[in-house]
Amino acid sequence: MPGDMVGYVGRRVLYMFITVILIISFNFLLFRVMPGDIENIVFPKGATEETKAELTKYYGLDKSLGEQYIIYLRQVFTGEFGKSITVYKGSEIGSVLGPSLLNTLILVGFGTILSIWVGVVLGRVTAWKRGQTADRVGSSFFLVFYCMPTFLFALFMLTIFAEIEGWPISGAYSDNYSSLSPFEKIADRGYHTLVPLFALVIETIATFSIITRSSLIDVMTEEYMVTAVAKGIPSHNVLHKHAMPNAMLPVVTVIAMNVGWIISGSIMIEAVFSYQGLGYLTYRAVIGYDYTLLQAVFMLEAVAVVVANFIADLAILRMDPRVRI
Repeated sequence: MPGDMVGYVGRRVLYMFITVILIISFNFLLFRVMPGDIENIVFPKGATEETKAELTKYYGLDKSLGEQYIIYLRQVFTGEFGKSITVYKGSEIGSVLGPSLLNTLILVGFGTILSIWVGVVLGRVTAWKRGQTADRVGSSFFLVFYCMPTFLFALFMLTIFAEIEGWPISGAYSDNYSSLSPFEKIADRGYHTLVPLFALVIETIATFSIITRSSLIDVMTEEYMVTAVAKGIPSHNVLHKHAMPNAMLPVVTVIAMNVGWIISGSIMIEAVFSYQGLGYLTYRAVIGYDYTLLQAVFMLEAVAVVVANFIADLAILRMDPRVRI
C-alpha cells in the first residue's frame, strides 16, 4: 500500500477513535445533565436500601463526576454495562443485548441486503429509461414510499396480515421456540420475520433507488459518457462499465449508513410488530425509563454507525483513485 494511502487510512482510524471516545463521553454525560437527580434515575422505584447501596457502589454515585467517568470507562471497555433497572429487572445488560442484536441482524441484515440489490437495480433501470413509462411509474413508486412514515406502512401490513388466520404478526419466534428442532427453529424464525421484513424492504428500497437514479443521471451527462456513446460502444457496456462504477460512489455512502442502521434496527418496524430486536429494546427502555439499558443501546448504535462510515471511506478509497491524492 502506497505511503499516502497508509497516511489516509491512519488518519481515518485516528478520527474514528476520537469520535468513539467523544460518543462514550457524551453518553456518560447525557443522563447526568437531565433534569432531576441521577440517583432517582438509576434507583428502581421501591428499591430497598440494600439495592440502593449496591447500585451506588457499582456506579460510583457517591464519588465525584471525574471518578464516575473513570469507572464508566472501565466498565465500557470490559463489557460490563450493568444491570437492567426496569425492563429486565436485575438482568445483566450484556445477556439482554446479545439475543436482541441477533434478532435485529436477522431482520435488518437480510432487509438491507435485499433493499440494496433491488433498489440499485430499479434505480439503474429508471435512470437508463429516463422520461419513459418505466421511469415515471418507478419514480412515483419511490417517492410515495420514501415520503410515507415507516410506522404507517408497518401498521398497514399488520392490519392486512392480522386478517389471515394463523399468521404470526408478533414477536421474532414462537413461545415454544426452545423446544423446536434446529430446522423447525429456522422455519419458525423465517415465518415470524417475513411480514416485518417485507415492510422494511419496501420502505428502504425507495432510498437506494432514488439515490442510484439521481447519481446515474448526473454521470450520464458527463463528457466521457457522451464520448463513449459517440464511439459506438454498446449500450450495455456504457451502462455497466462506464456509468455504474462512477454512479455508485454516493450510493456506497448511503449503504454504509444503512449498515450502521443494522445495529440500531428499525425501531418503528420492531415496535409495531413487537419484534424482539434492538429497536424494540430501545422502545421498551424509553417507555420504562431504564437508564442503564438505554445508555448501553445508545453507545452500541452510535459506535456501529461510526465503524460503518469508516468502512465506507475505505470502500470509496478503493473505488475512486482521486481520493488517494
